[in-house]
Amino acid sequence: MEPPKSCLFSLNNLETNDEIDSEFIQDKDFLLQTLTGLSERESLDKLNVLTTSNPDNHKRVCVALLYVMLTDQSQASKAWRDLTIVSRDNLQLVIARLNQLVSTRFDKLLMPVKMQLIWILEQIIISNIPGGDQLFVLMMSCIKGGDIKSPNVLFAEQMIKIVTSQLNWVVANSFILNLSVYTFLRLIVDHTTPQVAHLRKAEISLSIKLIRENFEECMKLGRDFIRLLQGVAKIPEFIDLWRDILYSPQKLSPNFTGILQILSVRTSRRFLASRLTPDMETRLSFLATQVKFGQHQRYQTWFARRFFTGPETQTLVCDCIRYICGVIHPTNEMLNSNIVPRWALIGWLLTTITSNVMAAQTKLALFYDWFFYNKDSDSIMNIEPGILVMNHALKSHPVIAATLMDFIIRMTDEFCPELQQEVWSGINNSFKDIIDKKVIADFTLLVSHPKLDEELRLSFHRKFPGMCTPGGGGGEVMVKQDDDSKFSDDDTRSPPPPPPPPPAVNLSLENRMISDSPFSGMQQEVEEEYVPEYVKEPVENGGVEDRGGGASGGGDSASEYSEDNDSGLSGLIEELDPSIKEEIRKFSYESEPIAQRTSFGNVISRIMDHPAWTRPKLAAVAKCLHVTLQPYLSLSVMDDEEGQVPLHHGIFQLLSILTKDKRPRIWKFLSEFYNIEPRVGYHLLYYLYSRAQLDLYLEFTSYTSAGNLKACLTEDLRICQEEDSPATFYKIIPDLYQKFPAVTTGNSSILHLIVSCIDSQQLHTIVCNVMSKKMKIFNVRSISSLLRTTLEWETFEQYCVWQLLSAESVPSESVIDVLKDIKDTHHFELFSSMLIFLKSVKPTEKVVKKIIFLQNFEDQLVIPITVWWIDKYGEGVIRIIEGFIGSAVSSMDDKRLNILVQFVETICKAVDTNHVIYNQANLWRQIKSSYSFISASVKENCPMVQKMMKDGNRKSGSQGDSESGSDRESDESVEERPKLSKRKRDVSVLDSDDE
Repeated sequence: MEPPKSCLFSLNNLETNDEIDSEFIQDKDFLLQTLTGLSERESLDKLNVLTTSNPDNHKRVCVALLYVMLTDQSQASKAWRDLTIVSRDNLQLVIARLNQLVSTRFDKLLMPVKMQLIWILEQIIISNIPGGDQLFVLMMSCIKGGDIKSPNVLFAEQMIKIVTSQLNWVVANSFILNLSVYTFLRLIVDHTTPQVAHLRKAEISLSIKLIRENFEECMKLGRDFIRLLQGVAKIPEFIDLWRDILYSPQKLSPNFTGILQILSVRTSRRFLASRLTPDMETRLSFLATQVKFGQHQRYQTWFARRFFTGPETQTLVCDCIRYICGVIHPTNEMLNSNIVPRWALIGWLLTTITSNVMAAQTKLALFYDWFFYNKDSDSIMNIEPGILVMNHALKSHPVIAATLMDFIIRMTDEFCPELQQEVWSGINNSFKDIIDKKVIADFTLLVSHPKLDEELRLSFHRKFPGMCTPGGGGGEVMVKQDDDSKFSDDDTRSPPPPPPPPPAVNLSLENRMISDSPFSGMQQEVEEEYVPEYVKEPVENGGVEDRGGGASGGGDSASEYSEDNDSGLSGLIEELDPSIKEEIRKFSYESEPIAQRTSFGNVISRIMDHPAWTRPKLAAVAKCLHVTLQPYLSLSVMDDEEGQVPLHHGIFQLLSILTKDKRPRIWKFLSEFYNIEPRVGYHLLYYLYSRAQLDLYLEFTSYTSAGNLKACLTEDLRICQEEDSPATFYKIIPDLYQKFPAVTTGNSSILHLIVSCIDSQQLHTIVCNVMSKKMKIFNVRSISSLLRTTLEWETFEQYCVWQLLSAESVPSESVIDVLKDIKDTHHFELFSSMLIFLKSVKPTEKVVKKIIFLQNFEDQLVIPITVWWIDKYGEGVIRIIEGFIGSAVSSMDDKRLNILVQFVETICKAVDTNHVIYNQANLWRQIKSSYSFISASVKENCPMVQKMMKDGNRKSGSQGDSESGSDRESDESVEERPKLSKRKRDVSVLDSDDE
């Protein structure tokens, strides 16, 4: 009998019903059976009873109602009403199911189901349900670039309608706003045909509106915002915008100083990843991180056949290149393997381009980070593929190498004539960092290659003199020019039978944020290429070993690699002490979990039976165990559906054996294992966290080579953040701050890990923990130095720090002190965040004094906050200023008096003449009484103060000639009065807190 047709998915004749579809149908049938014959009121009562009595019933009812909304438009409104009534988790289960549906099976959904999905998203946004932003992000990423077929066009139209109708919600969320701008700017380029003119017009109109009304927020997009605007620069609506960006930046935002301000900021990887659909991102990530050299051609064909289906899809190549450069940053272990390198993938992508226009765009995407590269704020991983593509293209594709080099040379002059020096400096910095980090040894072999045109070589020498001296800036290591260097589609070796296509991946929002790994160079063909110096770590025999413990080499095929591992393991076992050799062999070749656990327990018993064993013997045992345990360590510690720790299997079973006996010998053994495989550190940390035994982690760190808790904890958290899911990292953070406040509070390294890959939900959770006194992030004594450290972080990261700072009760005086040693007035994240912070601070005498006497920050901070304080607190703030003036006169400190008068002058210029400060008779009387002590230069630069003095004289003239005469006498005696004494030492007011 023919199976029932799916109401959710479009399936061909060979595909069976999806497991998700089957679950939905079963839950719907359960709901129908439960409610059959009941009235509407009785049905609601029955549903309430079901959902409160049993969590499983709650899940089935919610899923069933979701299925009704997705498949039956006529019943969707009623199902939504019922769902909001009976849901006991604020619809979080429903949102999780929708995220799963969108991230893994969106392409299979029927078009009516996609439209209902958009309707549900709109209802979630209208109801302001937590998690709606995550669903919105996923659905925005499902608008395919380079696709002008009617289903994709219709979906894009509906998403534009949501953004337009829910504009307040969009603008209120900075990331959602920037994502919308980034997405629609990118899609405009694809929609050029008459059939989609209406969509293009809507995208242009919405983009212009969002950008002009929220330009300061859009600046956070970074340099790729300008790259996308370049793509639409010839559209009439954008010409005026470009004119304002280049020549009238203050029209767009008072804090916008020019285009260089945006181009200097690296774009967040979340935006770069957003222009790949979840399916494309999964497959491209698989291609770049799992496929071995020699097995790649089938996968590239598989990828191209699925996504590069016509000329219009060539715009996707730019998205893929930006994703590879900015998001996929291989770990050391991957670089030391025979995984296909990034430069080979990019080289293959470049060969797929047939249009001259798109060829220019792809080169721009590849080198965009070079133009304003700053080694302190940019990652070498972003520019590394570009130089390696040129280096390896010389043999097999010299034309590509020449065009790339010519492009770099021409861009120094043509990218932006007004910023010619800055662009040259950025590219020059890129070349220097490439040499310093030994991505290639020097440029001599590259530039002097005989296949390059002589004029091109001369142009490079003229533009970048000194870069081509032998070993210039790059040490003595030379890159071996491999005659067989090829792009990934040129490899002619006979590969072994390729593995099957990758399985479907449940791609959540967190998994879309691939975290940075420390740059370690790019692994070339393993047996022939030079491995850069910074992926190497010295070992005792002088060889090279990667962080994962594997040898820095490999065969051409998976089978050879496996054989090498087996032979290496056998060799290690043979070198062991005879008393433990057999137990290690049993454990290493045991595959059944229970038996493996028993064998591991026997190994530990043997270790405990030999207390005389030295650390080298323990290290030898650890090396053998590492080969077997390595697969466990590559898995996330939260790999089950409920997000709990799977303590019943894997590495946690083995850690449970280790931590039962707390004698020093066990810790010594574990520390040796830790030296070989650093990932075991955060696995142990998470295991002890889940068992409420974090005290043992402190004991363990004392036996490590670092020997202290701070170093070990920081490093383990770094590895956890980079190699595991964000959920794992953020789950343990609050408990660590509670348990180890001495090393976490005020720790800038841990704080940077927290904010570098955080999303809105995780930030909210941490803010709640801080306000509930469950976490203390900042140390008052070191708050100033910590905030100065954050000035080098990305804009979004700095804003997150200030949100956490506002949530914690930090003395305002300590926060203001961060400005003491800062001279640069372009730290706009600091100024805007501090203004918002100080708005909630009551202006005490001590706080006002610190603010008034700040130098260099009048426009950015001092004047705005003082005017705001005066408007809110009225005469109280003015009385404080009067007191400062009187104190300066009484202490005969003319320098301080001059600063205060200039400050009052600046306030008067910043407000209109109806402001309350003009009506403060006591203030002006105080200034008038000290007027003779003010220096002539200050008087000359303070016309508003002089005007008030004259007005005051005219008003007092009506009181009689005697007073006028007195005034004239006073005026005549100004020059006769001696200047204030210099007895008081010349110190900053910030140091004199006794007043």
